[in-house]
Amino acid sequence: MTAAEDPALARLATLLPGAVWHADPATHRTTFISDRLTDMLGFTPAQWTGEPGFWESRLHAGDQEWVQGALRAGIHSGEPFTLEYRLLNARQQVVWVRDLITPLYEDGRLSALGGMILDITSERENETALRTALDQFARLFNSSPVGLAVLTAATGKVQRANAAFRAVAGLRTSLRPGSPGTDTLWADPGAAHDFWTALQAGAVQEWSAQWLDRGRQVREVILSADRLNDEGDTAFIMMRDVTTQVQARRDAEAKERRFRAMVQHSSDLITVLSPGGTILYASPAVQAALGYSSDEALGLNALDHMHPDEHDAIRAEFARAVLGGPGACARLTSRFIRSTGEYRHMEWVATNQLNDPSIQGIVMNSRDVTERVRADQERRETQQTFETLFSASPEATLLVDFADTMTIVDCNEVAAAMRGYRRDELIGQSTYQSMPNGAELLNDVTANDAFRDRVRQARRLQFESEHLHRDGHVYPVEVNLALVTIRGREMMLCIERDISERRAAAAALEASQARLVASEKLAGLGRLTAGLAHEINTPLAATLTELHEATRLVQEYRDSIGHAQVTDADHHEIAGELSRAVDAAQRNLTRIGDFIRKIRGHTRDTITDRVAFDAVKHAENTLSMLAHEARAAKVDLLLEQPRGPVRLHGEPGRLTQIVTNLVINAIHACPPGATVTVRFDTQDDGSAVMQVQDTGTGIPDDVLPRIFEPMFTTKPVGQGTGLGLSIIHDIISGHFGGDIQVRTSSTGTCFTVTFPGRTADRPPH
Repeated sequence: MTAAEDPALARLATLLPGAVWHADPATHRTTFISDRLTDMLGFTPAQWTGEPGFWESRLHAGDQEWVQGALRAGIHSGEPFTLEYRLLNARQQVVWVRDLITPLYEDGRLSALGGMILDITSERENETALRTALDQFARLFNSSPVGLAVLTAATGKVQRANAAFRAVAGLRTSLRPGSPGTDTLWADPGAAHDFWTALQAGAVQEWSAQWLDRGRQVREVILSADRLNDEGDTAFIMMRDVTTQVQARRDAEAKERRFRAMVQHSSDLITVLSPGGTILYASPAVQAALGYSSDEALGLNALDHMHPDEHDAIRAEFARAVLGGPGACARLTSRFIRSTGEYRHMEWVATNQLNDPSIQGIVMNSRDVTERVRADQERRETQQTFETLFSASPEATLLVDFADTMTIVDCNEVAAAMRGYRRDELIGQSTYQSMPNGAELLNDVTANDAFRDRVRQARRLQFESEHLHRDGHVYPVEVNLALVTIRGREMMLCIERDISERRAAAAALEASQARLVASEKLAGLGRLTAGLAHEINTPLAATLTELHEATRLVQEYRDSIGHAQVTDADHHEIAGELSRAVDAAQRNLTRIGDFIRKIRGHTRDTITDRVAFDAVKHAENTLSMLAHEARAAKVDLLLEQPRGPVRLHGEPGRLTQIVTNLVINAIHACPPGATVTVRFDTQDDGSAVMQVQDTGTGIPDDVLPRIFEPMFTTKPVGQGTGLGLSIIHDIISGHFGGDIQVRTSSTGTCFTVTFPGRTADRPPH
């Protein structure tokens, strides 16, 4: 029997603090709910039970999915359970409820389902308010600029501290002075004991102390402390770090002392004058400035110590400070008369401090600027000299306005003649008009801005360009630019030189250098000629021998055909010998072909073959061609294999020149039985290293500094050009961007070549 069927049970349900409900075990649809529902949500029991899905429709959107899932799981468990969720009342307001749900099972079947809904909105609001208050307190506690900490009063152990407290105290766990196992905060143990005694006796207010921070630096702090509860077992401490303020106060005091010292010891003359010009105070600098002591200057009129020709201007300027009110200033440079009768130029600033009770006068700060005035005069003379040099310079010199179209403001006759103009014709033109692409540059704002940014950043530039002569021919020029400011305007001072003759000379020199490099490469190939002949002739002779034997065997086979005493076994034996002779000849020819492929790198055009290549493999091919040279000298030639691949970017033929030259030099420097070792390695920074090391007699001390000089050689006439090491030095530094070092002693020499990392990014030279 349910409450809906028994009036007594229904009346009993109204006495409970929540809405009692009962649901159909099969459909879970509410069949009864007490009248308490109306007080809680504003709905009648009839509304709740009469409309299908009414309870589900009142569930808060954020709770629908999880509540219905939790309800199914709870019913399935067969045990009483509780859900807390949100419902929308008749006024669409959120009401928090606690639903106490009890499922009853008989013989494994749900036989009854009921519960009671309690309104916990106030409880939730109180919890939320409490959490909010706690969160606000925690935020205030943690973010407070004042250091806050909660201590155990008996031990001084820190229970909780905010960031401001830890910033000074670090991770120290106790504030009790001298507590065992702690790194005390207190700089003064006696002050720590006094504070602790005061804290045990009661509250402490505004206690000044010195703490040691985590870096053992002294911090000035102000402490306040009190007990948090009646038992007195917990204390609350507030710490304000006033190191900055204390230091500022000390700095201010020191600054005041320094200011007083500066006034007393300043080389500037500081005087206090009455509005009429009488000296009320004079700093000790008056002795050096005018030749009077401070006491002698008191009561004198400042105007009496100034040049008579300037009195009117001085009175007018001084009156501006006097009549201008508090803080008004006047400035002028005047001639002061020393006690010796000598005049000195003094720049003075007068400031109205009549309203300042500690001054009550016109403060006049005077500085001797005699040297500056003389320097200005010299600068004017220098300017005149510059203008003379500008006009008479043998170089083309122009002054160009840095704004707009780069207008030529001034130029000398050389600049005009170099362009084919008269000076008055060239002034006013844009400097862009002297360039082959001048019209394009005048219209390209982006290019102009980029050029200006470049000049502003560098301030000085030197580059080569091309200019257009008035008659239409183009000629090369060297341009030197300097950004200057003249009378407040940005200007470019341009010095230009026609370098047509220099370009022609450079082209001739470059061609000569190319011929020298080619000559050295041919010399290297010449050094390999003997080895080349040996490496080809030896297998070639063996091949001819094998072919001769093959011819003999062929003839023997032909003669044996049809012979009664020659068996098939004899034919097989002849064929086998013939096959072995042909195979041996083929191997020798393959050896010759491999060798020829290896020397191809020595004959390639080194200008067009800039590629990424295996440096070790290339060196190995080069050494195979130098093997005969080593054998002839009875020197062992070794190649140590690196841990991993070593790749370079450049022209392989250039590496061939480097290896050939260094190895040949090493072989020539070694006695019979010595060893020449070539090794490669890759460094952690990505650079590659090649070493050529010999066990020869080393390089003499008087020769070592000159080994990279062009045309220097210690070999007899006809055996060396003196260009080898000079050229490979240029190849290593110019082409590969690397470096070569040499280490030598009486037991041998080691050349170390370093190729920088990311050589693939370097442009060819």
